[in-house]
Amino acid sequence: MANLIFTTFLIFIINLFSQCPLKSEKIEKAFEYHKEKDGECMIIMYDGNIIFEKYSDKGSPERLQHLASGSKSFVGIVAAAGVEDGIINLDDKVSEVIEEWKNHPLKSQITYRHLLNLTSGLRPDLKDISNLTWKNLINVPIVEAPGKKFRYGGVSHNIFAYAFQLKLKNETFESYLKRRILDPLSIRIEYNMRFKDGNPQVAGGAYMTGLDWIKFGEFIRLGGNINGKKIIDSKILSECFKGSEVYPVYGLTWWLIGKVNRINADLISNLIVDVSGWSKLSSLKFIPQDLVAACGAGGQRLYIIPSLKLVIVRLGKVTIKDNKFKDLEFLSLLFNNSI
Repeated sequence: MANLIFTTFLIFIINLFSQCPLKSEKIEKAFEYHKEKDGECMIIMYDGNIIFEKYSDKGSPERLQHLASGSKSFVGIVAAAGVEDGIINLDDKVSEVIEEWKNHPLKSQITYRHLLNLTSGLRPDLKDISNLTWKNLINVPIVEAPGKKFRYGGVSHNIFAYAFQLKLKNETFESYLKRRILDPLSIRIEYNMRFKDGNPQVAGGAYMTGLDWIKFGEFIRLGGNINGKKIIDSKILSECFKGSEVYPVYGLTWWLIGKVNRINADLISNLIVDVSGWSKLSSLKFIPQDLVAACGAGGQRLYIIPSLKLVIVRLGKVTIKDNKFKDLEFLSLLFNNSI
């Protein structure tokens, strides 16, 4: 019986790897590159099964890693859940709940979607949060009309969390995220960066294990389902992966990497340092069109490719100045001539 079970398992593994679009030698080369660039955790899941999991330096299965701006992706998923639960409508004005904005000529026009896709027009830079509260952020200057320009930063997503929490009334943003998303997936987040009022820095303060982040990615790949159970309606979830007219490679807190080589090159050249190397992706056709990602400083990456049944986590050191990891080089090692 034991031999039969082992043989069956071995056949399953062989079949799994034979179907996977990533070749083992490519994966190993990508891991060596990842490790050279201060990588600490790299995991690949194919069709719901982990086919590669390695750690280096201080990385380990139990270690909570700083996701940096990869934290933002959870905000978009909370928004999708909020739409399904009837808490918000993406295109409603945020001034319905932030009363201080009601009489402002520009801030009164900001929608939840504008906050999530970073086209709110608000000045985006988020400085010393230890001296700020969520409510303080509503006073940041607005520099152009909503919907006119993409500006990357942490202000808008934290204002969204503040507004969402006001809509919840009897529940916090953090408890809603836990109850609605994290607990059903059996994963956890720790926000180790917080504002003066105790609220989490949702745009860059989350810590999570690589194994939990890849489980979150698998839930996204399956369109809001996990283990056959629907957590979020797939049609509503898909709103997170629609870019804005002014910046089509960024959805509702998610980067749409697969669209890079399908849009105007002048727009691509304006991409931020956090996703350095993307300007050259516009000429590479091996990048899957449906590749989306959560991205953070230090090369924190959660890549999701539904068409190939793949989810990839890459985590490393987060420092103030870190331009070492390049998506272009990492993805080229994995995908070029392998699909």
